[in-house]
Amino acid sequence: MSNVIDFLNRIGSDSSLRHAESTQLARELAQAQIAPELQAAILAGDQQRLEAVLGARTNVICGLSPAEQDDAPEPADDDEEIRLQQVARVG
Repeated sequence: MSNVIDFLNRIGSDSSLRHAESTQLARELAQAQIAPELQAAILAGDQQRLEAVLGARTNVICGLSPAEQDDAPEPADDDEEIRLQQVARVG
C-alpha cells in the first residue's frame, strides 16, 4: 500500500504528472508496480473506488483542546515547607 501512497504523493507534488495524459500516467503507474485495480481507480479519477480498494476513510478529523487550568495551589512537596506554612498559621 505504501507504494500507491508514495505514487499519489508524487502526483500531488509533480505538476507534470498531475496534468499528464492517461497514457503517460498509465506508464508511470505500471513502472511504480501499482496493483491493476488501483491503477484503474487512479486513471478513472474514481476517489470512492480508490478509497474502497485501499480501505481508507476521507472523513478523518483531528482536534485539539487546551488543558483545563487548575486554580488550586500546587501542593507542597517539601516537609520543611509544610512545617513553615503550619507555623505561619499558628504564629
